Amino acid sequence: MAILGVTDYTNTYAADRANASSSLNGDSQAYLNSLKEKYPDVNITVADFRNGKQEDAYMLGSRGYNNIAVSSSIVEKMAKDPAAAAKYEKVFAEMSGNSERIEKFARENNDEILSAGALIDKNGKVSYWMSGRSRDIMENPGTVYKEKVQKQIAEKRAKKKEEEALKEKKLAKAESVEKLMEQIKAGTSQPVKVQEEGKGTQLDLTI
Repeated sequence: MAILGVTDYTNTYAADRANASSSLNGDSQAYLNSLKEKYPDVNITVADFRNGKQEDAYMLGSRGYNNIAVSSSIVEKMAKDPAAAAKYEKVFAEMSGNSERIEKFARENNDEILSAGALIDKNGKVSYWMSGRSRDIMENPGTVYKEKVQKQIAEKRAKKKEEEALKEKKLAKAESVEKLMEQIKAGTSQPVKVQEEGKGTQLDLTI
């Protein structure tokens, strides 16, 4: 299926990508090479997109489920800062094992996925995307599929946050019971009132 206008955008994007790669200093280029060796199954591209059209051209022109376009400034930051390297390398690790997740998504949504990946812009913002066909219509990777992926990621993060909050609540409750037992063993003379969560009865333990 031909997509009008993509060729011109792709040519412009390719030029920007070449300029971004050549502008890396020695240390940054060496770090980029190490990333490619560490994640050989990830298609790593250094690019600084000037607008959304260039982003779309990159996504539509990509193939496979393991693509990453990263800003040259972020590569330089990762080369200098171990904390930044650890933070953004998580994205590279995600893309390294992305095929199974994308194939599962395609089956669940009855879609044909052509490509997928992540973008890391100069501000460090990470965006995930997919490009594919649904009912013989080419979807814009910057809208429909991107929104689907972002929604799934948001739901997973919210679920994880709820699980962590519940875990902290259980730990706090356990600590409270432990303190109560310590008071009883120590023979405290103060009454200790315990109210079970969700119930209205109270237990008054006076030693």
